[in-house]
Amino acid sequence: MAMTFDFQAADGPIPAGPGATLAAGDPTAAAPRGAAAPAYRARLHPDLAAAAPLWRRLQAEGACTAYQRLEWAEAVVDKLVPGSGATPLIVQVDEAESGRPVMLLPLARLRKRGTTTIQWLDLGVCDYAAPVMAPGVVLSPAEAVLAWEAVRAVLPKADLVRITRITQSIFGTPNPLALLPEAQVIPMRASGLVIEGDPETLIKRVCSKSMAKDIEKRRKRLAAIGEARFVEARTEAEVTDLFEALLRQRRDRFRELGRFDLLDRPEVVDFYRAAALNGGPDGLVRVFGIAVGGEWIATAYGLCHHGAFHGIILAMAGEPWKGCSPGILIVAEIMVWARRQGLTYLDFTIGDLPYKNGFRPVAHDLMEVAHARSLRGHAILAAERALRGAKATLQRHPALFDRLRESRRMLRRIGRRAPEAPAPDTQATARDA
Repeated sequence: MAMTFDFQAADGPIPAGPGATLAAGDPTAAAPRGAAAPAYRARLHPDLAAAAPLWRRLQAEGACTAYQRLEWAEAVVDKLVPGSGATPLIVQVDEAESGRPVMLLPLARLRKRGTTTIQWLDLGVCDYAAPVMAPGVVLSPAEAVLAWEAVRAVLPKADLVRITRITQSIFGTPNPLALLPEAQVIPMRASGLVIEGDPETLIKRVCSKSMAKDIEKRRKRLAAIGEARFVEARTEAEVTDLFEALLRQRRDRFRELGRFDLLDRPEVVDFYRAAALNGGPDGLVRVFGIAVGGEWIATAYGLCHHGAFHGIILAMAGEPWKGCSPGILIVAEIMVWARRQGLTYLDFTIGDLPYKNGFRPVAHDLMEVAHARSLRGHAILAAERALRGAKATLQRHPALFDRLRESRRMLRRIGRRAPEAPAPDTQATARDA
């Protein structure tokens, strides 16, 4: 079966992943810097290029997640924005008195079905939302409110402002968006684990005993079929070959399940391909594969940033390889590879897929901030609250939920067509499975 990671080059150990919750009393937790919070001013950059010099400096010296790296945002604007109707809104927040930059927020204005929403510059390919923070900046909750008020004051007209998948911290720096009083936990979690010590014994040390034994058993089963080769793509030809194999495996699996896949959209494929080819072998994106006898039996796509590896897309061949669980094996190989590179965190990102449990990741909540700015916006938020209540009811009756889900899949298979693609501002991402 095709699976996805729900998980960047090392620059020193990190205590926790990009969204890990900061413990009470943590010295890196938000704290007021004085009796009076400074005033902030915000301004909109006319385009991504205008913000690029500051963006590069902040991401190099400050704090950001892999999904807010400039090269990732540039690929979003280049490949996904033209067909979406979205307008990028890059907001810079400075201290009013000193003019010192505080953060950049990559947002977008999108009109769909008569509703205009200001959202994260996401368009389905960002698992996390967090500002690009200036070095040394740690905002208290009160300061976060003042900075957010400055941001809202420069935003154009819209029915809704909605930012979702907000991490609680950015590699130890508190995320100002998560400090806002209106920030709410959403029914979506991310997970990851610290990887330390000897790479050769990593699997036995971090995995559950049953998972470590199962991985070893699957390796032996695969070796009985043929010599397996784990590959990190280092050339443009290798990236292209592995990426095309990943697409084939992914599409075959989702068609088998009767599910919509974001990678069925040509512009999304162009985005991931372009991001993989940008920056060379040591750039943001890494592509991996396991081959047996010249055939790719598992493939993976992820990001390297700030001492962490973020797994985004995982796929594997079907029969006759299912008994070897090549998806599990490539995750294990990437873990060992990451540790050999000196990385200290493996981020499974979003989702609670069962295979992750054996790796014993630590889960953390994601959050959302939503503001209605019109009567239509208020109506939408009210309807969504009602829908969440209905979903909660279904979750309390799992048998009914499973029957409804299977009926939907059956209808899709019978119709032999993919359902309508979700709006770019939905929860869907390419790594959902």
